[in-house]
Amino acid sequence: MRAEPKALADVLFGKGRGAILGLLYEHPDESFYYRQLARELGGLSVGTIQRELDLLSQLGLLERSTVGKQVFYRANRSHPVFPELRALVAKTVGTIPMLRSALAGLVHSIVVSFIYGSMARGEEKPESDIDLMVVGKASLEDVLGKLSNAEASLRRAVNPTVYSPSEFKTKLTSGNHFLNSVVRGEKIFLIGDEDELREVGG
Repeated sequence: MRAEPKALADVLFGKGRGAILGLLYEHPDESFYYRQLARELGGLSVGTIQRELDLLSQLGLLERSTVGKQVFYRANRSHPVFPELRALVAKTVGTIPMLRSALAGLVHSIVVSFIYGSMARGEEKPESDIDLMVVGKASLEDVLGKLSNAEASLRRAVNPTVYSPSEFKTKLTSGNHFLNSVVRGEKIFLIGDEDELREVGG
């Protein structure tokens, strides 16, 4: 049985550490000062935030710097486990569960949905859009409406491509270069899986 990302995150990180890693590792090129972190992580106590920042800095997972009286923290890109930890954070407390939650209200109108492109390949840059494929009865307007809050939280644009099942199948079987390239490429599924993708693609 597959565990839910939140349950995995709670076991692996705990609430406080997961929230801090989720913010800093999802935005690894940004530095956050302490009061800014406290605002962003409003559900955590000041003591918890400071304790976790100290621990993560001591472990080398965060870089700590001081400018005047302000103390800044950021993800340490040079740490040996940075790529793997960032990928794990994205799957458990970051982008992926956030987008999955955003689309949850449309789950009965979506056959399959997945992230493709640079993020799925693990090659995205901070300024990269998140490429999202959605196949189902949901309209583009429906999907955009559900994604707006997630985009604000992620501070990244989500670029959805939406097809009805019949349109998706027709384009795929007619040899549409874009769709065939996407289907053959790396994918991170939010709704459905490879079996459902093959089924809807005919």
